[in-house]
Amino acid sequence: MKRFWDCNKTTTLVQSAEFSRRIDDRIREVLNREDLTVRQKREIAETLTVPGTYEIEIAQRLAVEK
Repeated sequence: MKRFWDCNKTTTLVQSAEFSRRIDDRIREVLNREDLTVRQKREIAETLTVPGTYEIEIAQRLAVEK
């Protein structure tokens, strides 16, 4: 990662953490879109999941009114 960010280890760690936070926010934004089906959201989550490092789960809530 140090070569990727082209800086020292401390700066690399800070920039990596900031990148992770920003990408997480954007992934949540995409997965909360109402125009996507549950299947599409699951496919996106499966594609972006990094096993053991970054897990994404999709839950669907339904309300039935009488």
